[in-house]
Amino acid sequence: MKNLYRQVAVGSVCTALSFVLVVNKEAEAAVFTLRPTRTTGYTFGDLNQDGLVDTIFGGASLSVGIRSGAGYRHEYRALYEFNLTNLSLAPNTTISSAIFGVRANNISYERFSRLNTYGYIGNGQTDVSDFEAGQYLNGQLLYNGTDDGSGSNSSRIFNFNVLPFISQRIENNDTFAGFSLRSDDAYLTANQDASLTIITVDASEPVPEPTTILGSALALSLGGWLKRKKSSQQNKTTPQH
Repeated sequence: MKNLYRQVAVGSVCTALSFVLVVNKEAEAAVFTLRPTRTTGYTFGDLNQDGLVDTIFGGASLSVGIRSGAGYRHEYRALYEFNLTNLSLAPNTTISSAIFGVRANNISYERFSRLNTYGYIGNGQTDVSDFEAGQYLNGQLLYNGTDDGSGSNSSRIFNFNVLPFISQRIENNDTFAGFSLRSDDAYLTANQDASLTIITVDASEPVPEPTTILGSALALSLGGWLKRKKSSQQNKTTPQH
């Protein structure tokens, strides 16, 4: 009977602790959608394929990729910068997701063409030095798998995972995060109104591992039982006067 009571007590403790664990796992999430600064969202054009910017222009549609003709081959890259101070991050929050999204139109591509995004530290201004700046972050194939060669697509939304890059910018207290869209074997126009969607999670109260909680509960229960058993045995062996 004593063993039965002890098992019920231990099971009750473990059940209660597991219930607390589930409750503490819940965390509040916040979603921030940032838009490019008014002074960015431009296309830089390299008309001589020498790595130098020859043209800069903005508008609702920004050219990206290669345009070839009789005796020329021009490369265009679209650049966007986002002000990270608009995040208003609360203390003890972590970023769980960061997506750079943009809609592309009038897409012309070859079978292995890709649309790639590069990340760089911006300053909220349009600088020609940003044309070559940046590290490769992510890319997607333009080929849709339904044809055997070159093709076209009227419109498509691209979402790039840029979480490591954004997390680093936040950690370094950088004010602006910049993104450059590039493509070598394709040509398209990208919307000027891109987006940077960041999701944060409140991590102010770390949650212990389930095995840690369960082990602690069992240790406490077993320790208490052994102490009571030892005390009972001592009482039985104590000589009577």
